[in-house]
Amino acid sequence: MRSTVFEIRKELLDKWSEVEQNIDSMITKKLSEISYWKYASDEYYTHLPYFHEINKFKKGRILKNITENERFSQKIIHSFGFNELDQLIIMQYPQVDNDIKLGTGTQIYNINSDKSVNTYVTRWYPKNNFPAKLLAISEFKPLDEHNWIDVGIGANKNWSAMNYIYNDFRGIEKVVSCNSDVETPLCYDFIFDNAKKLEKIMIGEVVWWKRKK
Repeated sequence: MRSTVFEIRKELLDKWSEVEQNIDSMITKKLSEISYWKYASDEYYTHLPYFHEINKFKKGRILKNITENERFSQKIIHSFGFNELDQLIIMQYPQVDNDIKLGTGTQIYNINSDKSVNTYVTRWYPKNNFPAKLLAISEFKPLDEHNWIDVGIGANKNWSAMNYIYNDFRGIEKVVSCNSDVETPLCYDFIFDNAKKLEKIMIGEVVWWKRKK
C-alpha cells in the first residue's frame, strides 16, 4: 500500500502549483455547472464511504426552505451543489455569518469516467477581494475490484491515505488508514448484520463506532 500511496502523493504534489494558479476559475466553472442545491447544518453528502462513522463526525441535518440567496447567511449552512447527472460537484459554507468578504469554505469535486473523484479544498472569496487559497488536494480512486484508495495532501505537504477493502459481495470489509505523522497503519474492521447494515466498526478489540439501536 505504501508504494501506491507515495506514487499518488507525488502525482498530487506535481499538480499542486497548476491547481493553485487556476483554482479561482475552476470554482467559477464548477458553479456554472450547478443544476440544483441541497442544504444541511454540517457535512452531509460525501463521496467517501462511511466518512462520518470512520471519523466519528456528527452528520449534519437536512435544512429545508433555504433559498440560494440565503445560503451564505449563516456559517452552519452547508450548500451541496449537484449537476444535471445528480453528481455532487461542490460544497460550500461561509466562514462567518452573513459576510462572504471573509471567505467561504469551498470544496470542488471532479468526477472521472472510472468513478474516481478529485477533490480540491479551498478558502474562496465570492467578492473577489482575495484570491482563493488552496488548502488540500485528494484523489479517491479504484485500484482493482476489491480496493479503492483515498490519498490527500495539505498545503504543508503532509499526507494521509485510506485503503477501502471490499469483499466479493461488494461490501466494505475493512479500511486501512495511514498518514505522514504515524508509522503504524490503523485498521478498521467493518461488522454488518444479516440485513447487510453496518452494525459496528472495530479497531482490534475496541469498538470504534456502533450503530444506535
